[in-house]
Amino acid sequence: MSRYKDPSFHSAFLFLFAALVLSGCGDDESSGDANTAAATLPAYERIPDCDGLAALLGDLVSGLTPADDDGEPGRYQEDGRYGVNCTWLTPRVRNDNAFEMVKGGSLTVGITVDPRDSSDEKTLRDLGMVYDDARVEALGGYVVDMGGKLDPAAQLGMVGPQVVVGHVNISFAAGGLYLQKVEELRNVTNDRVIEAAVTLHRSLR
Repeated sequence: MSRYKDPSFHSAFLFLFAALVLSGCGDDESSGDANTAAATLPAYERIPDCDGLAALLGDLVSGLTPADDDGEPGRYQEDGRYGVNCTWLTPRVRNDNAFEMVKGGSLTVGITVDPRDSSDEKTLRDLGMVYDDARVEALGGYVVDMGGKLDPAAQLGMVGPQVVVGHVNISFAAGGLYLQKVEELRNVTNDRVIEAAVTLHRSLR
């Protein structure tokens, strides 16, 4: 497997870690407005594939290329959950010059629909892991900030904001081969991915 695929595996691990924190931390009594807003789950057929996701993301993935199909899960259905995971690579990743290649990186986007998810906004907020954003609140959702110190103007990192509306979680992550911030992704900020997540959530309704 090529080395340039490594960032997506790190991202997948971080998404899994975040999913474990989000699931099972609440109870039915305190599921909050977000779950009410998403009482009707999007059908699997409404989940876009990676090409459809790119069209919705627009400028956010402009100039990036999809990762090879090998190891790229795309849309999936498993254990009652379904969604899509897509990775795009920056131009330097494809460079034949090894010194340039290592400066490249990837942007990974995941949509997860889990009817069994019992994430609890109140519990996460008590832990300092909820970032207030009016755009997301208008959908009946909330932003999960794993680090508790989200800077909307900062460049997206390996653990990005997650936008949760009911049982639908949209996650973003970006990084380089050695987990560094990537110059080619400097314009991909936390605020931009939150806005993109709002667009994606609306497209699923």
